[in-house]
Amino acid sequence: MKHILNAAAATICLGFPAVAEGDLSAMNVIDVMVELGSDNDGGMYIKPSITEFETGQAYRLVIHNVDVIKHEIALNGFGERIFTRKIQVDDADGNLVTEVKGTIREIEVGPGMTVDWYLVPVQTTDEAMEVTCELPGHVEAGMMVEMAIR
Repeated sequence: MKHILNAAAATICLGFPAVAEGDLSAMNVIDVMVELGSDNDGGMYIKPSITEFETGQAYRLVIHNVDVIKHEIALNGFGERIFTRKIQVDDADGNLVTEVKGTIREIEVGPGMTVDWYLVPVQTTDEAMEVTCELPGHVEAGMMVEMAIR
């Protein structure tokens, strides 16, 4: 009887494709708009000022530099708690320019350019972490925000 049950179970398994729980490749991606720039008072900013993410949810950070100078996003401690799926840059016509995969902690965005950073938070935190622009003088001018993973 045991052999008949094992054979029946094997037949059922072979007849249906395996589907893993938590398949991130099929997950809906949530867009988070991030703007880098300067204000009229000589300050600089990253908007929004605080963003909360959910562990296991896929996100696309759409990072747009509205300024005439370059800026960067340095994830600092936040970068240790995410999985980067890819970073993608398209040209003005929507054609792929480059796609980068692997561990990324910091990216530089040229004037007027947009970069898409696809990520999944993998570790919850009790407190928000600073994300900054580490170019000389930019943090001092106000380019820091907080990001939290809940």
